[in-house]
Amino acid sequence: MEQKVNIAGVSIITSLALAMGKIVAGTAMNSAAVFAGGIHSGVDLLAAALSYYSVSQARKPADEDHRYGHGKYENVAAVAEAFFILLAAVLILYRALPGIIRGSAGIQFFELGIAVTGVSALVCFLVSGMLAGAYRRTMEEPFLADCRHLLVNGAASLAVCLGLAAVKYTGLAVIDPILALAVTAVLFKEGYGHLKKSAGGIVDARLSREEEEVIREVLSNHGGRYVQYHALRTRRSGPDRYVDLHLVVPRDQVISQTHEICDSIERDVRERLPGVNVLIHAEPCRPVSGECGSCGIDKAARDGRAKSSDCTVRPGS
Repeated sequence: MEQKVNIAGVSIITSLALAMGKIVAGTAMNSAAVFAGGIHSGVDLLAAALSYYSVSQARKPADEDHRYGHGKYENVAAVAEAFFILLAAVLILYRALPGIIRGSAGIQFFELGIAVTGVSALVCFLVSGMLAGAYRRTMEEPFLADCRHLLVNGAASLAVCLGLAAVKYTGLAVIDPILALAVTAVLFKEGYGHLKKSAGGIVDARLSREEEEVIREVLSNHGGRYVQYHALRTRRSGPDRYVDLHLVVPRDQVISQTHEICDSIERDVRERLPGVNVLIHAEPCRPVSGECGSCGIDKAARDGRAKSSDCTVRPGS
């Protein structure tokens, strides 16, 4: 946990330095593009701070008031971050449009802008690589989000750096506000995508189709030990994943055997999807008509030859 907090702290310090440097340089230079880059870095600063907070809160164990843990802190923080990204895009748009409509007032201190944006791009790429490594070790989504933010920021800074050089050598001042508009477009796209993805955790969106297919494969591997399953549900809450389902077993099967089957399924799902929480509700089969007496699937299961079709149950049981 301490290592994760230190990594988040590095991300915060980096974003703060880049934001201050580019905003001051952009204002001194009268460059909408460099100023836009500073706002972009400011958004990354906010993202890093929210990441620091959400990771520390989401990792807290379940307590009396939060029986399902604190995972949704990450989702709430991510949604707030998305709104700030969109607000930053509107601010840059407000500053850049006059330069397009009335023409740019002229840029000063080109060397300062080229140096600041060039260094910014290099630092962004280096820190994003560190965050990518942290994500691979911990699988914490905020680290992946911060990594992507810095990669985009680094690419934008590099584009602004090259754009300033183009303005200096061609004299086309309109390039500067156009680059600012490009940063705005990136932020709008980033904010919308972030909002769409993060909101899913708040409204308990299902796991990905690939993850659900893994769960079905595990259930299929144990198919000879139960009658059928239904009501499979999945959801994500911050870094946590939840799975619950109903498992139909032979009606005369002893509880200890049913419990062992459920444990085996839960264990195999967690091996394929580490950290997932699995809850299985076991219920007895109910024949369509009459009493089945002794379920044939019970003996067949011991022999490893059972199939779900060996027992017919009422629909929806």
